[in-house]
Amino acid sequence: MGQGQVLADRYRLVSPLGRGGMGQVWEALDIRLDRTVAVKLLTAGTFATGPDVGLDVRRFTREAAVTAGLMHPGVPAIFDAGNYEGGLYLVMELIDGYTISDIIAEQGPLPVAWAAAIAGQVAAVLAVAHQREILHRDIKPQNVMLTRDGTAKVLDFGVAGIISQRLTSTGVTVGTPGYIAPEQLHNLPATPRSDLYALGCLLYEMLAGGPVFAATSPAGLFRMHLEQAPPPLPRHDVPAPLQWLLRQLLEKDPARRPADARQVCNLLLPFVSPPGPLGDIDPEPAGRTGVQLYSRLQARLCGAYPGALAAPGAPPGAAAQATPKTTGWTIRHSLWMLPALLFGGFGAWLSFGYIAARHQRLAWTAAAVAYLVVVFTAFLVVGTSPDNGNGPLTVSDDIAVTVLFLQWPVAIAHVLWVNFKRRLPLLSASPG
Repeated sequence: MGQGQVLADRYRLVSPLGRGGMGQVWEALDIRLDRTVAVKLLTAGTFATGPDVGLDVRRFTREAAVTAGLMHPGVPAIFDAGNYEGGLYLVMELIDGYTISDIIAEQGPLPVAWAAAIAGQVAAVLAVAHQREILHRDIKPQNVMLTRDGTAKVLDFGVAGIISQRLTSTGVTVGTPGYIAPEQLHNLPATPRSDLYALGCLLYEMLAGGPVFAATSPAGLFRMHLEQAPPPLPRHDVPAPLQWLLRQLLEKDPARRPADARQVCNLLLPFVSPPGPLGDIDPEPAGRTGVQLYSRLQARLCGAYPGALAAPGAPPGAAAQATPKTTGWTIRHSLWMLPALLFGGFGAWLSFGYIAARHQRLAWTAAAVAYLVVVFTAFLVVGTSPDNGNGPLTVSDDIAVTVLFLQWPVAIAHVLWVNFKRRLPLLSASPG
């Protein structure tokens, strides 16, 4: 199949999106419903190169059934599946976002709040999957996408397994070397705690900016997963309770890991707070959508609450917020207001320019530009007045002087509102 071809008289292939473990993935147009979708193709050539044609076909078919049955907002929706003259196809929701691997490559180590939010969402997906006796068995940064509103989507349940049933041939290990649990390397059956180990590898990579182990060969990686302790995180702003949870997830012995994905999700909740934008990803606008309102109502109905109880055996403070808002913390992170408080609009552009550069927020950039333009224009009008200060003020002079007078209290009120209603909550998840 190639660009422009129509699959099953319905799906016109638009452009290739990539190649996964089971075949090609295309962006396509659903002609019947006039919507953009993703189409995954497993071609006859893929069957021919595999050791077992029947096994490949069964896995692909199982991917459609397993993923469609999950019905979770953190799993791409499955719309259709079938076969064509060249093989099999799977039609699914097209995700507008970025893989975690791409985000780490661009941003480096993620803020604590973002890492906890992403890992918590993945844990929530795993909790539902494990409840249905479904394993993912390949959690890794390439298989998690973040949409533009901050929603994490877990991709590719194509290697998912049914608990208590071996889906792979004897001696065949399913997974990616850098994220595989030690018990799987011993040819033991994967369990839900195997997925939790891979989630620990994902969380470590988001916090460190690189994988927990690195080697030049799969054999070297396997040996590290079996024998070596994870290296300490190369940063100092990760709260001790979160480091404790990370160590539990990366335990070699599955019995020493958290009990289940639901517990992991609860333990991550205290470290999640509004983290600010991450490149093009900004969850704040999503707070006004119907989906977010619906989610809040559902949480109230369930009796959910922002905090989470620490698991048995957790160190003291495991359920505490990542960073307490002490007086010193508040003062230190409020110093950006100083130019505006001292000089009003004359300094407001400098204050907003600083935090706009730090947080990459378009609204704060616009505020900095607006204050600069207003002050410069007002001075320009007064300075170029034709009377040179000897005659009565013109109307334009009156307006300019009034603007210069009023911009002072306006700028002070503006920076105070932004600081205490917007910026400080964004910083509350990590120490300054």
